[in-house]
Amino acid sequence: MRLALACCVAAFPVAAQTDFGALTHAERRALGEEVRALLLAEPELAAPAVAPRNYAAEAYHEKAQADLALIASLTDQVLAGAPIALFTGDDCADCDRAVAELEAITDTYNITLTHHMMSNPASAALAAQLGMTDPPFYVMADRILRGHMPDIVLRRYLAP
Repeated sequence: MRLALACCVAAFPVAAQTDFGALTHAERRALGEEVRALLLAEPELAAPAVAPRNYAAEAYHEKAQADLALIASLTDQVLAGAPIALFTGDDCADCDRAVAELEAITDTYNITLTHHMMSNPASAALAAQLGMTDPPFYVMADRILRGHMPDIVLRRYLAP
């Protein structure tokens, strides 16, 4: 595999072994054809360059799966049949804005919204189970969005 590429490069004249700029046009074309043939035969050699590993996503994969399982276990209480739930607090300007914007969006798309006031002990308990302490935050079947989300972001998630 990689040895084949090394052998291919080693087959060129001694003067060109370390200076690829010194290759003639025919030698560069021959090298290119060999590299192309090798990559077509063994595409996994180029995979790290084409689709590099996402180490951050891998590191949080288990946490993300645990969060999704938690949301799924609380779906009936949190969403109550709606596609989105909003948790808000008292005396919170961002919360008031979030409620107004989300109600306008749900009216536009003719969908329902579940609104949880964290001053209600049951809603506060749900928020605690979800690991949320600071309102506003939104819960959907596949995500939690922390903080006030702009109208355009919510429309992206809720558009039919």
